[in-house]
Amino acid sequence: MPRCDREERWCGRRNSGVGDAGHHMNIPFDRRNLFQSLLGWAGLRRFLPPAGVASAAAAMPSPSDAGRRPGAAGGYILEGKEEVVRRDFDVVVIGGGIAGTCAAIAAARNGTRTALVHERSMLGGNSSSEVRLYPEVSCNHNVWCKETGILDEIHTEERVRNHEPYVEGLMNSVWDLVLYEWVLREKDLTLFLNTTVREVEMKDPSTILAVHGVQLGTEKKFLFTAPLFVDATGDGVIGYRAGAEHRWGMEARSEFNEPAAPDQPSDQPQMGNTLFFRARDAGAPVPFKAPPWIATFPAEADLVGRNHSDFTRGYWWIEVGLPMHQIRDNEEIKHEALRQLLGVWDHIKNRCAQRDKARNYGLDFVSFWPYKREARRITGDYLLTQHDCNNPRTHPDAIGFGCWYVDIHKPGGILARSRPNTKPSWEDAGVIPYAIPLRACYSKNVTNLLMAGRPISTTYAAFSSTRVLRTGATVGQGVGIAAALCRRHGCLPRELAANHAAELRHTLLRQDCYVPGYANEDPEDLARGAAVTASSEAPLEFREGDKLYPLAMPAAQIFPVSGGRIDAVELLLVSGRDDAVEIRAGLRQAEFVYDFRATTDLATATATVPPRWRGYVRFAFHQTVEPRKMYWIHLPPIPGVSWARFDDIFDAPSLSPAGCTAAERPGPTRWHPITRGTHFVMRIDPAQRPYGPENLVSGSNRPDRWPNLYVSGSLPAWVEVRLARRSTFNTVQLTFDTDINRHTRQALFRYPDCVKRYDILAPDGSGWRRLAGDDDNYFRRRVHTFDPVTADRLRIEIQETNGAAAARVYELRVYNS
Repeated sequence: MPRCDREERWCGRRNSGVGDAGHHMNIPFDRRNLFQSLLGWAGLRRFLPPAGVASAAAAMPSPSDAGRRPGAAGGYILEGKEEVVRRDFDVVVIGGGIAGTCAAIAAARNGTRTALVHERSMLGGNSSSEVRLYPEVSCNHNVWCKETGILDEIHTEERVRNHEPYVEGLMNSVWDLVLYEWVLREKDLTLFLNTTVREVEMKDPSTILAVHGVQLGTEKKFLFTAPLFVDATGDGVIGYRAGAEHRWGMEARSEFNEPAAPDQPSDQPQMGNTLFFRARDAGAPVPFKAPPWIATFPAEADLVGRNHSDFTRGYWWIEVGLPMHQIRDNEEIKHEALRQLLGVWDHIKNRCAQRDKARNYGLDFVSFWPYKREARRITGDYLLTQHDCNNPRTHPDAIGFGCWYVDIHKPGGILARSRPNTKPSWEDAGVIPYAIPLRACYSKNVTNLLMAGRPISTTYAAFSSTRVLRTGATVGQGVGIAAALCRRHGCLPRELAANHAAELRHTLLRQDCYVPGYANEDPEDLARGAAVTASSEAPLEFREGDKLYPLAMPAAQIFPVSGGRIDAVELLLVSGRDDAVEIRAGLRQAEFVYDFRATTDLATATATVPPRWRGYVRFAFHQTVEPRKMYWIHLPPIPGVSWARFDDIFDAPSLSPAGCTAAERPGPTRWHPITRGTHFVMRIDPAQRPYGPENLVSGSNRPDRWPNLYVSGSLPAWVEVRLARRSTFNTVQLTFDTDINRHTRQALFRYPDCVKRYDILAPDGSGWRRLAGDDDNYFRRRVHTFDPVTADRLRIEIQETNGAAAARVYELRVYNS
């Protein structure tokens, strides 16, 4: 596709439009016929003269008609009062929430001239400081699933700068500023804030030609043209106005056999919108006089099931939707949510049994822009269903992933006081990380329209998982990269998915995205196939802790096996029973570090736990296994017996072994991973060493089918990479560890496991010459470029981390860019 960066401006031109060639042209029209039509629409046709009778004024146009056009109410509008600006781009992203922002940055980074058009005055959408929904903590519900790429860059920088904790309702302008800065860094990205898109201009039924926008405060109208458009509006506005096929409401269970779907279909989706507030301690009593128009909650029973003990930051459950329409009735919903919010605050200040605790607190912020959950879902070539979330498959055109549970809120929100929203069981709502294909991210019938964020192609049940901010951000980055590749190949998204999926995956993985089921196969990466050695490496070790997990339900743990045998597994068990108990353990293989779907044991072993016992119990399996694979051991419920567990200290260096996952099975079939850095205590015979330097070139930058992490035995440490052949290179890419298993909430925080001080060196005669490095790093992904070097080796020397006692590095790549 040709590169476009033309700008045209014009003022005072009547009847402007855009032809197929993209040029301004005048379109004549019959002013009297239009006026008659408008009067008829307004019910005023009786004031028109009879047919065939023309007034003198109508027969002889007045010079004063110049610069006027008919208004919809029957009058006229003066033209030439606004500047009209035309801007042509390679891709136009409409919507500057976290999905649209990541899409625009990704497209621009890959050489595509990009416009980001956003109707608010700051970026971030639901996550911005005017709404204050933080990008949700996915790792609360799943393991080894933290979203990386552009979102991780932004999150990491924001935590370093922000003096407030990372908590729902407390997002502030530091977040806004980091988003703004990340956009400004991209030379190929132009930002249009306070610009709302009102119209979509079609070239033909399957092609968008342009979108028309109006900018608040500048008296400008914009005409944006491009070969490709991205709908990141949340509501699916662009797709809807372009005539794209879309879904709204809930499908019946019978349509796709989805467990979470209702028995009957409904054109009324049931999740609502939320307003947040912020309260601060004023150091002195702050009275609250309730306005007469707000809701009232006289007693605790009026807030049953709605925890309001922390009254500093608002609540997601102040949610209003049905019976109103979540898009058309947005203003009515906002007003009702405001009534409910102030009613809750009145309860906290004046009626709550614990109101003395809030005596000195006053409202510091109340949002007037709702956090939306619902969306039109634009239909693509692939429709993601709940089955994709519960039992994922690999997709060759995958561009992102999801890991939030199937989270359908109960209808009515806070208006249904007697029915608080309760989290569904993991058996019903649990997922494992699943791929989202490009085919679900472009319109089926409007061929140059991509989607990012909430409007992607899903059923309602799947949407309840994909709708969250972090999933939107990963999909946004993938869509932006796809748009750039479409420009490179001069093709549409459908053709890219069919013909260039491998290149799409290579680019995604190189730019720190996760494509479930696929590893690095980039032919340009010179480090593929390299031999890697290191100064030291850490063994697999399950540290002992002082916590116990009572075996009231089945429990299990996934672990990596580097060798070809599992002779025995020793579990640290504690029995409070007065009698000995025999336990039968099973051993199974896992496809991924989070995958407990296997139902067949490779082997079983039986052992006896003595009465009143605390110690290791040996289960002898004597099983030959595939090396460099994941396996898991599971136990049945055993009354009176516990399995020792270890929990990482939140925001401290991780001591729980990478790639190992503890789990419980609360229902009949679905295992629930225990999150936030927990493991059960065990020992494996023979000892395993899964954290060697060869992981740097294993093809992945996170735990998936293997831990894929190099962990040194001590600091300082070095790794040496011997390339397959002597090569010329000028770029080294490193992926460090910013804790793929946990999000931080801490203010002014750096991930302690991340490498801080390091050098990249190449051989120089009898020694080593420094090519690049950093003395104060805190980012996960670093790309260093330097003058070309020809060598068959390079070395990474790591002197210091941001707090951990060992170096942790996921991936090393080498390029001659």
